Formats: sequence, C-alpha cells, structure tokens
Amino acid sequence: MKKIFVLMIVSLSLTYVSGQNEKDFVSKSNEFGIHAGATTGIGLSYRHWFDKVGFQLTALPIRTEKLTFISAGATALYSFYDSKYVMVFGYLGGHYFMQENDEERYNDRIGRFETYPVEEESFSFGIGPGFAFGRVVRFNLMVGYGFYDVFEKFNMFPTAEIGLYYRF
Repeated sequence: MKKIFVLMIVSLSLTYVSGQNEKDFVSKSNEFGIHAGATTGIGLSYRHWFDKVGFQLTALPIRTEKLTFISAGATALYSFYDSKYVMVFGYLGGHYFMQENDEERYNDRIGRFETYPVEEESFSFGIGPGFAFGRVVRFNLMVGYGFYDVFEKFNMFPTAEIGLYYRF
C-alpha cells in the first residue's frame, strides 16, 4: 500500500512539473511599448490584461523653455479572441492633449516681432476593434470612430491607432 501511495505522489509531481514547461509558457498579463493614437494617446504605453478585460495607459510629457506638450491617454480593452499569435479586441479610449508654445509675429504698429503665447487643449475619445499580431513582440492596429475636441467643437471622424509592445 505504501508503494502505491509513493508511486502516486511521484507521478503527480512529475505531471505537475512537466506541465510547467517554460518554453510553452508566455505570460500575457503585461505589455510595455510605444503607441500613437489620436483617441488613445501618444507616447510610452503600458497595458495590463486581467484575462479578457484590460487597460492601457499612454503618456508623453515634454517640457522645454519654449514648449510644453502633454499627451495622456487611458483605454479600456476587452479581448474577443486570443490565440498564440493573433488577438482581436475592442477598445474605448480617451486622450487629453495640451500644447503651449511661444509664437513670434510681426507687429506692424510697432515695427518689430513680438512673442505671443499660444495654447491648445483638447479631449478626444474613440471606440472600435483592435488587432494584435505576434507572440512576444506584438504589433497592434486599432481602427474605429473618434470623437475629437469633445468640449469645444465635437468633431467625429474615423480613427486609426498603432502600437508596438513587448509582452512580459
């Protein structure tokens, strides 16, 4: 009886160990890369997946003496299909964009150039399907419909977003 019990424990242990083959295991819960999208943000991007639901944060802050540029995006993701090399998902993203710079204009009244501050600020959001191709390094293409400058003009146009991510 003891021999059968020991044999069962050894066989279960070997089954568990062989099920953890490291070559076949690729975690998909975290992704880091670069992303460019009018409704999801521009810059460095981080994604995290909780099984079928995920989120993406994208940001690019730039500050110099004459320029301030901020792009910040947050996106909700939902996976419809996920295989070894292809993923199909849906997204709903928001993008805050702010740019301040100094612009020089010629003033006819005083006969010289003057510096004027120029500020641009907008919030946009978009929705649509997304496609990811690759296993460890993934190329992402997201297409859909975007709602631009929501609080001022509320323009609606098709949108396309791209990204390149490393999965870990």
